[in-house]
Amino acid sequence: MTSLWAASLVFAQDLAPRAYLITPLQANAVTMTYSYYTGNLLLDGTAPITGATASTSIPIVTMYHTLDFFGRSANVLVGLPYGVGNFHGTILGAEKSAYRSGLMDGVFRFSVNLKGGPAMTAAEMQKWKQKTIYRGQLQSAGPNRTIRSDEAGQSGHKPLGL
Repeated sequence: MTSLWAASLVFAQDLAPRAYLITPLQANAVTMTYSYYTGNLLLDGTAPITGATASTSIPIVTMYHTLDFFGRSANVLVGLPYGVGNFHGTILGAEKSAYRSGLMDGVFRFSVNLKGGPAMTAAEMQKWKQKTIYRGQLQSAGPNRTIRSDEAGQSGHKPLGL
């Protein structure tokens, strides 16, 4: 019973660069990440598709900003990925290909230093010595928009997938 209750409180880990780094107030960073994936899709009989393959490119632009949150070091990160994919497979004996591109689910993260890192300017940080740090964060990732049933399948409104 205890393990079921504990499992309901556990969430997946997300490795986020700079999430716990203490940086000077009003610091900004814009980063660009690029991922390329290619290979077979393992559907394990969940769909009548055989020989499914995919090649996808996913560039992600993120904006990072530090701020003072009640005297504590905090930061906000917003990330926006864009996906481009070419998919191939045999569906019920017919060779099919599909190209999909579009915005993927964006990410918003607010992270605050609960203990061990006050909000500081760059000059104050030069004198500061890091000790124990406790930090918490709130993160949200969700759909950028909804697709109405009357536009599903139209050009430019297709979800990523085969």
